[in-house]
Amino acid sequence: MERSGPIFKKLSFAQVLSVVFALAVIVGFAIFVLSGATTNRGTVGAITSETAVIKSAEKLSCQKFGTYGTIATLQKEGLLAFKPVYNSVVYLPGSHCGTIVIGSPSYQTPVG
Repeated sequence: MERSGPIFKKLSFAQVLSVVFALAVIVGFAIFVLSGATTNRGTVGAITSETAVIKSAEKLSCQKFGTYGTIATLQKEGLLAFKPVYNSVVYLPGSHCGTIVIGSPSYQTPVG
């Protein structure tokens, strides 16, 4: 009876390479899913962060000028260094500084 040698001696290089490749694909996919790449957490985080920066700029505008400003005004006054990607701002005049509504059209439900 012939003794069996190590498993790698019986497998060809192509077979070993195929097994390694298959394991790499499985592990890579598992990391992709577990890292949250299949969710929208990144986008929601970006929207939240952008909203916070806009609110901060609007508060400074209220303190400095006594009114909230549009995005263009905030940029012109140097209070906002970027053009928002996810959020839009609606300014409503009123008492004190007025009212602002900051929202992301991307995540609003269409009407009708």
